[in-house]
Amino acid sequence: MTEEKTFLVINAIPNMEEMESFQLYLSQIVPIFMKFGATNMQRFKPIEQVMGNGGIKATAVFEFPNPQAVKDMIASDAFNALNNLRKKAYMQDVDLMNCNAL
Repeated sequence: MTEEKTFLVINAIPNMEEMESFQLYLSQIVPIFMKFGATNMQRFKPIEQVMGNGGIKATAVFEFPNPQAVKDMIASDAFNALNNLRKKAYMQDVDLMNCNAL
């Protein structure tokens, strides 16, 4: 039996004072996602906080073939080689969640 596909949901707050780092990070991380099977990338920018505390400035959703593909990607040397750039590009830790469709 094969595992069900998963959706990697990413919530983040880009560092607006480091937009060059943010753009560089995106240019390097997306190919890593694709290497581990990511498809159907969708990116969202909140336009209005209508409830809750807010803070999130960027949300992305990637479809992966299964949850293990995401875990393998996060454990990979390629992903972890971007740790310092990621810390510079974002105001705080980036939230990554494996999600299934309901």
